[in-house]
Amino acid sequence: MQLKIPAGYAVTYNKFYDVDPILSESSDYFIENWGFFTEDLLQIVKMKINNGKWFIPEREDTILFDLGWYPDSDINGHYRLELVDGEWNEIKSISSKDRFVIKETLEEWLEEQLRV
Repeated sequence: MQLKIPAGYAVTYNKFYDVDPILSESSDYFIENWGFFTEDLLQIVKMKINNGKWFIPEREDTILFDLGWYPDSDINGHYRLELVDGEWNEIKSISSKDRFVIKETLEEWLEEQLRV
């Protein structure tokens, strides 16, 4: 999935692709292309600058964008995008089956966090 990620962020994990889930012929709920529909699809960390150099802050000072598909590999599932702090306390979240809604929301949140 093509994303507009502004400077100041580090993509630490990305398996968020522009693909539709395909129902397995041998199951009523399992996604055939399950590798694109797991609980770990995308993580982006807000970076900071110290002495002119970018760095990923320590855990307690982290802002993290986390995306997954829940339930994992289930055709009835949905994307869940969360914005969390370093202790995994939720700041905000959204769920949707529509990857383009998730993409637009993520890009909005990235821009918002630059101003914080």
